[in-house]
Amino acid sequence: MKKMLFLFLLMTLPAWAQVELQRVHSYTPPHFFFDALNFKAESNRSRLDFYFQIPYSELQFLRTGNELTASYEVSLQLLDEEGNPVLEQAWDERTSCPSFDETLNERIFSVSQRHFNVRPGSYTLQVAVTDSETNRTYMAKRSFVARDYSIGSPSISDVMLLMSSTRANGVFTIIPNIEGNVISQRDSFPVFYEVYSPQTGDSLYQLTEIFGEKNKPLYSHSAWLEISDTVKKIFADIPKDSIPMGNYRLAVTLKQSADRNAPVIASAVRTFSIHFPELPLTIASLDEAAEEMMYVADSKTIDSIRHEPHMLSKEEIFIRFWQGHNPNPSSKHNPVLEEYYNRVVYANEHFAHYRAGWKSDMGMIYILMGPPNSVDRHPFNIDSKPYEVWHYFQRNRHFVFIDQTGFGDYRLLLPTSDGYPPPSASDFFGR
Repeated sequence: MKKMLFLFLLMTLPAWAQVELQRVHSYTPPHFFFDALNFKAESNRSRLDFYFQIPYSELQFLRTGNELTASYEVSLQLLDEEGNPVLEQAWDERTSCPSFDETLNERIFSVSQRHFNVRPGSYTLQVAVTDSETNRTYMAKRSFVARDYSIGSPSISDVMLLMSSTRANGVFTIIPNIEGNVISQRDSFPVFYEVYSPQTGDSLYQLTEIFGEKNKPLYSHSAWLEISDTVKKIFADIPKDSIPMGNYRLAVTLKQSADRNAPVIASAVRTFSIHFPELPLTIASLDEAAEEMMYVADSKTIDSIRHEPHMLSKEEIFIRFWQGHNPNPSSKHNPVLEEYYNRVVYANEHFAHYRAGWKSDMGMIYILMGPPNSVDRHPFNIDSKPYEVWHYFQRNRHFVFIDQTGFGDYRLLLPTSDGYPPPSASDFFGR
C-alpha cells in the first residue's frame, strides 16, 4: 500500500509545474454588481435591502423612436444552510439612453433595488440577470446573514458604502456604492449604518477599524455614542488617504465600556476595495505589481513606483510606463498591460513552489514568451533527472527545465539548448 501511494505521488509531482499550451481563462470585470444589506424593519423584523447595477456595455440596446432602449430580468434566490430556497423573486427592468456611444460605456449603469423581510439566519444569495434581447444570462452569489433584532439588546445594521448623501427638509437621500470600490472619493469615503437600542439615554463605546491583508490593522477610531433614539442613523466619513490600493475589511464594534477586554455587544463587518479603474483587476497592489515588472523594467523605474508615498502619484508613474508600450497610446485600454499581468497570475497559479510562481524560472519564461507551442515532458527517465522542454517554433526558441530535487521545482538550464540567452523585455514587447 505504501509503495502504491509513493508511486502515485511521484506521478502527480510533475503536474504541479505543467504548463497549458493555450490560455484556459481570462480575467475580466464582473458583468454586474450587487450589494445585499441587513437592516431592522418594523416590528423588529429583519430586512434584506438589495441593490443592483449593470453597465450599459453589458446590455443589448435597440432603437425605439428617438431612443435606444434595453430590457433585462433580475432574479433573486435566497437559500438556507441546507440549500433550500426561502425567497424567490424576479422582476423586469428597462432603461434608455439618447446616443449609441452611451450604450458602450462601462461607467454608465442601469440600477435597481428591492427590499424583502426575511427570517434571521445564514443564507446564500444567488442573483441572475438575463438580457431580454440576447437571452444571455450572468450569475453571481454571496453569503448573507440576517440578524435577530428581537433579542432586546443593542444591535447594529450592516454598513453601507455610499457614493453620496444629501439632506433636504429633514429627509436623507443616499446613493449607495454598489461596486464597493472607494477610489473615487479622494481623502475619505462615506458610510451609513443604523444602531438599534431598546431604550434611550444610554451611551455605547464605538470602535471603527480597517484591516488589511493578514488582519493587519490600518485605521482605528473610537468614540462614545449617545443613544438619543431607539433607531440612530449614523453617517460617517472614513479616512483613506494613507491606505494603499488593495482589498480591506471595515469593522464597527459596539461595547458598554472602553475597556479593551469588554465584551462585544454588537458588530458589523464589510469589505471594500481601493482600485484604480485604469488597472486590470489582476493587480491588487501597486507595490507588488511594481516588483513583478522586474522582467521588463529597470530597477530605477521599479523603485520610483515602490518608494512613492502618494498613491495617486504611484499610479501615475506606473501607468506612464505601461502607456509607453500601449499599441494605441491615445486609449486608456492597454492590452499589453493586461496580457503581462494575466501571465503573472497564471504563473502564480501554476508554477508556485518554494517561492511565488512569477519568480520561478518557468514563470519568467511564461511571462516573457507566453504559452509554448509544444512541451516535451520527461518525468521518469531512468538515466536523467525529470525535465521538460518548451518549444516556441515561431521564434525558433527552446527552453529546458530540470527538476534537480525531484519535488517539482523545475529550473532553467543555462546556457539554453539553442544557444540563445534567456528572454528579455524585448521578447515580451515584440522588439
